Amino acid sequence: MRFKYLILPVVIFFYGTVKSQSDFDLSQRWFNESIYNPGATGSSFSTGVFFHSRMQWIGTDGAPVTNAVSVDTYVDDMRSGFGLAVYTDKIGYMSSWSAKFAYAYYIRIGDKSSLALGLSGYLQNRNSHISPDMLDQSADPALSYSKFNEYNPNFDFGLEFKGPLKIGASVRHLLKYEAVNSFFTAQSMNFWSYASSRFNVSDGMSLEPVVSYMYRDNINRIEGGVIVYFLKSLSRGSYNDRFWLGGMYRLNKQFAVLVGANLTSKIRLGYSFDYGTGDLASISKMGTHELFLSWHFNRIFYKDPDCPAYRKSYGRR
Repeated sequence: MRFKYLILPVVIFFYGTVKSQSDFDLSQRWFNESIYNPGATGSSFSTGVFFHSRMQWIGTDGAPVTNAVSVDTYVDDMRSGFGLAVYTDKIGYMSSWSAKFAYAYYIRIGDKSSLALGLSGYLQNRNSHISPDMLDQSADPALSYSKFNEYNPNFDFGLEFKGPLKIGASVRHLLKYEAVNSFFTAQSMNFWSYASSRFNVSDGMSLEPVVSYMYRDNINRIEGGVIVYFLKSLSRGSYNDRFWLGGMYRLNKQFAVLVGANLTSKIRLGYSFDYGTGDLASISKMGTHELFLSWHFNRIFYKDPDCPAYRKSYGRR
């Protein structure tokens, strides 16, 4: 018997940490907001390739493992961002994958800011497989042998304002699906919003306070923190920072430490460590580890020294 594979999904369900296999959490989302918000598609004003790998609650049998690969680009003449992404998520005997296409249209607001409106459509697969050797069926008739495989389309909508302050919001899962079995919860609409701003502290350092709010399956989650960039330029999008260090805290008693560096002018590497306090500490003493890698090329270089993210000719039509 391998009843251990059933333990973690049940624990997660009661703690309310993960309510749907499509709603994975990424601590490094601050470097790739398009993971959750189609309005951020193409927001680096270049062609970017992103990779996320998250190993949650290390040392726990059947612990969640999430991988995400995405690519997006900004087309200046069309004032548009286009993106493709593939996500996989596995926890115990449950798994899912999604293939997504995203589009964002950029509207100029003044000389140094813009508003992007985005929409993404995707196909999601959710599947589960409980085989006879995973449990003693006589112990709980509800956990009988079952195999499920379901495909569902869905859509997300989002917007992002970029200027002195960056503000974004998205509504995900515009189509609702009921629970497919006793462990998969219903997939319902959820909401994510965020804000950040970056400012100089000295010639070699800048700060970026960040805050986000998420509503998902009757759970409210607030997260706040700060990222410190060293040997930098004012614009995060210019990728002249040598390295950074950040700290985040979620009000559900979780904190995260982020570190990273620009290996070259085009490649950046990041790592984060998450740890839960209180009841969450009993799940794993080794915490959660996440890696982030991105590669940017065909970057648009901007001419306005006061706001490197936007050039004066942007949105001229």
